[in-house]
Amino acid sequence: MNRRKFLAASAVAGASSASLLHGKAHKASEQRFHELIRFEVVNNATRARLETFLGDTVIPGLNKLGCNPIGVFRPKYGGHGGEVYMLIPHANIDSFLTAWDKLVDTPEYQAAANTEMDNPLYERMESTLMKAFKGMTEVEVPSAIAGVNGRIFELRFYESHNRMKGLRKMEMFNEGNEIQIFRDVGLHPVFFGQTVAGPLMPNLIYMLAFTDMEQRDKHWKQFGGNPDWQKLRSDPHYKGTVSTITDIIMSASPVSQI
Repeated sequence: MNRRKFLAASAVAGASSASLLHGKAHKASEQRFHELIRFEVVNNATRARLETFLGDTVIPGLNKLGCNPIGVFRPKYGGHGGEVYMLIPHANIDSFLTAWDKLVDTPEYQAAANTEMDNPLYERMESTLMKAFKGMTEVEVPSAIAGVNGRIFELRFYESHNRMKGLRKMEMFNEGNEIQIFRDVGLHPVFFGQTVAGPLMPNLIYMLAFTDMEQRDKHWKQFGGNPDWQKLRSDPHYKGTVSTITDIIMSASPVSQI
């Protein structure tokens, strides 16, 4: 190959490589993430102070950074009364890595968060980072429950005994259309996520919303009898994918955007 042909071939190869890298970077940027924070509080008074802090400072600050809608929830059944959960959507991994640092740098946050040791806003916090499912990439506020007083939320953790089985259960929700079956029977999804950092791994987490417990029980019963679900659950391809289920019924905090 002469020098001119070599340079031309190199230019084409370089352009192809650049396009490939750009394509990969673009694809990676499309992956959305969800952050679930569990705060521990000692009593109702502390919980009220924490929720005020979240509503007045944290949520508006994170909204400005592109994180919305943000949910804040109180356990009713299946969880500990001294907990507050916060759900934060992130458009990409950079948002998760930088949003809190940007928020902490603001004078509003520093003024509200710099409490004394004997009067904390919370005892401890625990964060879980999730990759959004491709079958439901964004956090949704179901129209059936938007603004409804007394609306409830069901947070479910599906643990698997190994990563392969966990991925198989994700496939069941995505390619197997279990998410769509949920929608068809009135189980209103808020989010689905695969835990990539957090406790009880490997696991997936999702949340459903209902107007009240009566509706929750009714629609779960409809799901159990749905012929598409019966066919899907009997598929041996999906056998043995979930080893433990944790189920927490929650109410929305007054500061919640969900």
